[in-house]
Amino acid sequence: MTDLPIETTNSESEAGSSQANNLPVFVGNKREFVEKQKVKCNVNGRDIVVFHHNQRFYAMDQLCYHAGGPLDQGDIEDIGGRWCIICPYHKQKITLETGEGLHYSIDPYNLKKPPELCSKGVVQRVHQVQVIDNKLYITLSDSKEYLPSDYFYSKKVVKNN
Repeated sequence: MTDLPIETTNSESEAGSSQANNLPVFVGNKREFVEKQKVKCNVNGRDIVVFHHNQRFYAMDQLCYHAGGPLDQGDIEDIGGRWCIICPYHKQKITLETGEGLHYSIDPYNLKKPPELCSKGVVQRVHQVQVIDNKLYITLSDSKEYLPSDYFYSKKVVKNN
């Protein structure tokens, strides 16, 4: 994991989706992200983690929706055929592509039945990654829908800076 001191001058949003200027932001050279595989950066006041896995780039809010765990320190695993980041704090499973939370559910009335993979829906905000001329750009999500990971970018959270 690597921290990049990348900041832009746009104001921080309350819910992450109402950025005043939602343009692509240069975050670094492609080679650096490929080599390091997980890179934490700040785009328009929002902490983002960029993953390079299986020849693809993914970006999402850096703090886990569940309890603010640092996703840049998690492991990537194949869960039911979908690549997921596993939060190092409480083992929450989040798909890299969509931010969907996954969990295994058991039937308390039939314990012989194997656990079933279930969705919690989208819980983590994901952002668009573009590679242009071997440079990586992040465009923050423009979705207006509140997601659980947005909590950590709200005024309710006191930041120790």
